[in-house]
Order: sequence, then structure tokens, then C-alpha cells
Amino acid sequence: MEAFNLKLANGQERFVSHPIRSLAQAYVYRNQCQPFGIYNDDTMIGYVMVIYDYDITEYDIWHMRKTS
Repeated sequence: MEAFNLKLANGQERFVSHPIRSLAQAYVYRNQCQPFGIYNDDTMIGYVMVIYDYDITEYDIWHMRKTS
């Protein structure tokens, strides 16, 4: 659960969901969304979660977080 250790720049917390919330949503909506880690070599520097929108039949970025 490397995503839990990601840190944001001061003031960014109000714009981005906490990783625990994002992963909980990924579980609840597991038939529609998929989280991915973003790595620089072996170090996780962020994550992105995509969700499938059945109404317009396309994938969208739902959550994205990158360390400061």
C-alpha cells in the first residue's frame, strides 16, 4: 500500500482524495474502475484511477495524485 505514503504540497489536500478513499472507491466500483501506480524506477510517485463511463462508453481519469 505504497499509495498511503504519498505526500502532497501544502494546500493541495482539499483538491485530491486521500488514497484510502480512492482505493475504497476502486473496490466498490471494481467493475468500472482500475487504479494504477505511477513509478519513477522503483519509487511510487503517484497514482491514477480510470473509470469506465457506461453512458458515453469511454474511460475517464477519475482520481490522480502525484507527490510534491
